[in-house]
Amino acid sequence: MKARNVKVKLRKLSLMLILALCLSLVPVAAFASSSSAITLKTIADTPPGGSVLISGDSTFNEVIIKVLRPGNSTAYYDITPVTDGHFSSSFTLSSTETGGAYTVVAGQANQVATTTFNVTTPTLPSTVITPVFSPAAGTYSTAQSITITTATAGATIRYTIDGSTPTVQSALFTGAISVTTTQTIKAIAIKTDMNNSAIATALYTISTVIPCVTSCDTPPIDGATPTPTPTPTPTPTATPNGNPVTPPNSLATPVAVDTSKNVVKSVTDANGKVTTTVTQDDTALATALDKAFKQDNHGDDPIVTLTFNNAKGEAVVFNLSSSVLAAAALNSPNTIVSLQTNDGEYSLPLSIIDFAALAQSLGTTGDKISIQVNISTVANDVNAKIKSDATGITTSQLGTAIEFSITATGNGKTIELNNFGTTYVDRNIVLTIPVDDTHATVVLYDPITGEFSFVPALFEKLADGTTKVTFKRNGNSIYTALSSTKTFTDINKHWAKTDIELLASKLVVKGATDTTFAPDSSITRAEFAALLVRSLGLTADAASAASFKDVKAGDWFAGAVGAAAKAKLVSGFEDKSFKPNNTITRQEMAVMVARAISAAGKKPAASSSDALAKFTDKASIGSWAQVAVAQSVDAKIISGMTATTFVPTANASRAQAVVMLKRLLQFAEFVN
Repeated sequence: MKARNVKVKLRKLSLMLILALCLSLVPVAAFASSSSAITLKTIADTPPGGSVLISGDSTFNEVIIKVLRPGNSTAYYDITPVTDGHFSSSFTLSSTETGGAYTVVAGQANQVATTTFNVTTPTLPSTVITPVFSPAAGTYSTAQSITITTATAGATIRYTIDGSTPTVQSALFTGAISVTTTQTIKAIAIKTDMNNSAIATALYTISTVIPCVTSCDTPPIDGATPTPTPTPTPTPTATPNGNPVTPPNSLATPVAVDTSKNVVKSVTDANGKVTTTVTQDDTALATALDKAFKQDNHGDDPIVTLTFNNAKGEAVVFNLSSSVLAAAALNSPNTIVSLQTNDGEYSLPLSIIDFAALAQSLGTTGDKISIQVNISTVANDVNAKIKSDATGITTSQLGTAIEFSITATGNGKTIELNNFGTTYVDRNIVLTIPVDDTHATVVLYDPITGEFSFVPALFEKLADGTTKVTFKRNGNSIYTALSSTKTFTDINKHWAKTDIELLASKLVVKGATDTTFAPDSSITRAEFAALLVRSLGLTADAASAASFKDVKAGDWFAGAVGAAAKAKLVSGFEDKSFKPNNTITRQEMAVMVARAISAAGKKPAASSSDALAKFTDKASIGSWAQVAVAQSVDAKIISGMTATTFVPTANASRAQAVVMLKRLLQFAEFVN
């Protein structure tokens, strides 16, 4: 019996060797004529990593099977017994197999059958077609009803209305979006088994025009009588009062909110960052707000404080009831809710929140909406990047960067609140070291571009050696304090050296080159507008410059001119030009400065007759500029060329512009 088994094995081995040799020498085409002794069944197309079943009928006792790749290399080999005239063999393709036609050869010697099957590589899912907006993005004089569509059938659309990037968790588009203010909408289309679409972005500018009656910042064309020029009217998302909040000399006594019934929950992310959500008890918050409203605040706005003693590096999210805040806003819209942690303080004026608009956007009622205020030091890797970027502009970081944000949540949706109109909102941080306020500055950090932008800030040295920093801006972002010492080779003996170095160190002004300032060179209208925008901490807005025929989107000054126009700092000539490259005159500069004073929340009280009485050339000041010149002179921001002359049509120099800006910033309490 053993001898017989040995003979069978030897016979099989011999057949395998013979067939292997034949198959290796004979091209696949030679198997084209099949034998009646064996047939193969059709094999379905199979992807890499899939299972292949080879089966058929044969009169042999066993068949030899070989599978060849498109290049004739062997993918599979087997000897399979035939039972009752049928045989089958299966194997799994490698996951790395290439696509193409694979050939199956089965049989013995020259009596074989062949068939082919395709190895199909996975087809990448198609991409959903990018959404489109109707009406298209642009500037409109009335509110617009925006619809978003995609040509991909069955796709859903998610969108944001605050300029943030939409995700699958963003608001679901179910009906027209009402746009009543300048707003950026972003949308993405999504469908199962397809790639998400590209992000579509649309900026809508809603500008109701009003005439510039009493003071236009530009003289009339050809010396004619000034014609009122339409000026875009900003339409902020809040009801701004234009005043910085939490004034340091406030006479109101802050009312502390009872936190004993608060719900506190902490979570830790994969990087070890702890975020603690503090949900304020509604009754306690309402009680404190009512007490603050009813007490004698000596003419100042009511203030309530909510404090959480967080650990170092622990992010804190204060969760507040929208309905409680809205009820308090009805009594006193300028009530301030001061949210305090060990990392920073956020003074939230209720006037910046449009509670009715939030309810409409979220599609729910106010009692189902919560307001979240986040105060958090940035992650270590982000702070390291900030330090690196600061070194690149020869500055050093004075403390860990901190992020402030406000969101509203309801009906499964979240909206970020990041546009406070003309209201400057205070934040406070404490630096653990004393600093020189002439070299220190607070900046907004853009993590995408790595750029820093000046933020108005005051530095106060405390008795314990630390430094309290109060900075203000009309939006949220990442902020950090920097120290910088900047000078230029051509200002060593210049009369404006100190002021130039001060504003250059605070990143307000830049040199003509890296090493020179050109202090006595003239300054253009666009350059001065850019300086004003930077001084007020405004965000560039090129779209708002579209009304000027000589300001193109690609111009370096487009964003600054647009921001200045949006903030009503500038307006154009009657031919709808801005003349950005014209040298600015002293009276034009005075008008821009006066408007900046107003934008900063200050109201100098001066009549033209009082402030201009000392100037013998006051009659040469354009009627459109007299009030503005008077206000600027009264605020001691602009003075005469001499004790008795103003010389309104003289051109201003870069040095004169810097001195005016420094005085403006100090008058507005934007720098020490």
